[in-house]
Amino acid sequence: MEINNTCCIEVNNLCKSFSGVQVLSNLCFSLRPGEVRALVGENGAGKSTFIKILSGAYERDSGEILIDGHPIRFLSPKIAHDLGIVTIYQERNLIPYLSIGENLLIGDEPRGRWGTMKWKELFDKAKDILHNLNLNLNPHQKVYTLGAAEQQTVEIAKALYKKAQVVIMDEPTASLTQSEIDHLFFLIHQLKQKGVAVIYISHRLDEIFKIADSVTVIRDGQKVGDFEMSELNKEKLIQHMIGEKIKPVHIERKNPGEVLLQVKDLTRKGKFDQINLTLRRHEIVGLAGAVGSGRSDIARAIAGIDPIDEGEIWYCQKKLEPTDLDQFIEDGVCLIPEDRDSEGLIFPMSVAGNITVASLDKISHGFLLNLVKEKQVTQKYVQSLDIQLRSLNQKVQYLSGGNRQKVMLAKWLCSGVEVFIMDEPTQGVDVGAREEIHQIMKELVDNGKAILMISSDLDELMNMSHRIFVLNKGRIAAHLITSQTTQEEVLSYAIGKSVEVD
Repeated sequence: MEINNTCCIEVNNLCKSFSGVQVLSNLCFSLRPGEVRALVGENGAGKSTFIKILSGAYERDSGEILIDGHPIRFLSPKIAHDLGIVTIYQERNLIPYLSIGENLLIGDEPRGRWGTMKWKELFDKAKDILHNLNLNLNPHQKVYTLGAAEQQTVEIAKALYKKAQVVIMDEPTASLTQSEIDHLFFLIHQLKQKGVAVIYISHRLDEIFKIADSVTVIRDGQKVGDFEMSELNKEKLIQHMIGEKIKPVHIERKNPGEVLLQVKDLTRKGKFDQINLTLRRHEIVGLAGAVGSGRSDIARAIAGIDPIDEGEIWYCQKKLEPTDLDQFIEDGVCLIPEDRDSEGLIFPMSVAGNITVASLDKISHGFLLNLVKEKQVTQKYVQSLDIQLRSLNQKVQYLSGGNRQKVMLAKWLCSGVEVFIMDEPTQGVDVGAREEIHQIMKELVDNGKAILMISSDLDELMNMSHRIFVLNKGRIAAHLITSQTTQEEVLSYAIGKSVEVD
């Protein structure tokens, strides 16, 4: 179809502050129908504040917003929705115990003369909506039974049915497999073909070059510039985002030290089978595989969190009891989980409390907490890891993703562990924080620690690990020396090619 080149959204000199802190300053932005515009910047750059203003969740302090050329004096979530602006957040905006059909037509349900629901008409209409998008979903199915990718497709279908003009996607691929990401990109292409504009926010820069037509870069609440994707490469984009060139961390192949961790024939029925691996000092070992291959289940078992049916876990030639989590931590094994917010941190607690929570014996006299000692210990790790915060008493929930990850690292460094099991260590953090975390990991192994790293990012695996174990359906499909393999080989084993394991 022919796309109109006039702007569907135009923003001029947008400003927003919180408690006297300027978050957005004279931000200008425009978007054409059928355009996929990426919005990028480091955590804290102002991206979330901007999209919450566009979606009506926040009120602007000053500035002009025009929709289809018409100035909009006030935006609420309902007004934004009525104007055709739909935001798909990482947290789904669906009603889980209603069906797909009910969620699609909510607010527009076909009703009879006395207000009774016309269920057959509702589900027939929902079926047509899904069919038109080539979505093989049952409109009767409850939303809570769907995976993350399927829920996302339902939200996109809902946006199209409601005749959305602009769809804002906030980190849409955070929990998707590669095949699900490919399907999402197909749906975005369909949105483009229908003249719907998309604002696409992601820390995964490779995706942006695949899906976006253009990009707006924000730094410290101000627009750095608008660029066509053809004008940029990844290095230039990163430089615009952080204001300087960064040198990616790369782990060099060195002679590893003594064996710290050994896993023998680890098995948990229905999850993983006959897992054997070793981890030495001065070494990062990668654990690769598709989502559902058993990576996180193995990590949790090795860290003593989840039970096993068979096998042994040895730390420094000492056999650990799989049911004794305290022993794992005391002896020196920890897990930094993928879901840091719900499993790795205590949100209502301060930064200081989160850092020292696993080391209370070091800062206590009997039952009394030594607050002076806690402050001294905490300050040491805040400085060494460059954790950005307002004060040590700041609640950890108000830190950026990268700084939260550093707090988890500080917690285990404070407790004195030797083996770090890291599940997706840089997921959801910006490019600057990613390199900072990689540098911390490098310093850990340089100082004699060992890391078992799970990552869905093949670049991260290749740059940051000495060896890679590739999982397929709960079993080790390959054991590869990173310097002697390729991303293509890792991927081929992950999707089903077999090999004799060393």
